[in-house]
Amino acid sequence: MNIMRTILLTLLLSVVAISAFAQTNTYPECTSQVEAINKMPLRIAYLVPVDSLGKYMYLEFAAPSMCDYSDVVADIDYRQVTSFATLYYDENGRVRKTIKWYSDGGDLNNVVYYDEQGNILYAVYASTSEKYGKLYSCNSQIHINHSFSELDFREGFHIWINMTTENLANVYKSDLKMPENCKSVTFLPIKIGDRAFLCTNRAYISPNGRLINKDDNMAGAYFGGRVVIDDIKGDWCKVRYTLITESDETVGYVRVEDLEIIK
Repeated sequence: MNIMRTILLTLLLSVVAISAFAQTNTYPECTSQVEAINKMPLRIAYLVPVDSLGKYMYLEFAAPSMCDYSDVVADIDYRQVTSFATLYYDENGRVRKTIKWYSDGGDLNNVVYYDEQGNILYAVYASTSEKYGKLYSCNSQIHINHSFSELDFREGFHIWINMTTENLANVYKSDLKMPENCKSVTFLPIKIGDRAFLCTNRAYISPNGRLINKDDNMAGAYFGGRVVIDDIKGDWCKVRYTLITESDETVGYVRVEDLEIIK
């Protein structure tokens, strides 16, 4: 608990320096490291709950407190086992990226990137489609964009992300050792047909165009939704929801930086 209070206090103090952050080279350095992680071959594994008898657990609503400990496995059957998170390891067995989504509906909860020392580089996170944020951390500076109220931010922000891989291991009671026979994936470059999570609730009628409104007869964007990329124009992607219905599920155009590819 003291560790989390220290982390939260550090974050709150860091928010004061947002304008100073934007005037430094820290932001592009941070995004450059994230891009490098997404370009490298990563080994995919799954963090799963284990009960006191050593059996993997299936829980509709899962929390670390509901299991005895957690294990990391190379493959999973979602019909039989719950996954707390998908973990992505570099060639040296270090966790460099995690993705968590809500077990009830599959929408995004958070994506976190870590440096080689296990410290957070970047995170995108949400508690609802209207309450979300992005965190950038590099060179001992932290920049946060968020839609949370000040009260939400102070009381609940820190529970959504793990600031270090050590904290991740402690919370989920796991050594996070990379298992054998993990499948290798890469996230970049993006391509048409890729599936992704929306990391924004803003969609545009065209690249650099106006925001979509209700008169456009389009689905509109909500944070955390699962989409498919239908077209790519420079730094923009035209996306649609993966759910197929009789209505138009086209979301519109969003920036590449507001998508997290699913692998």
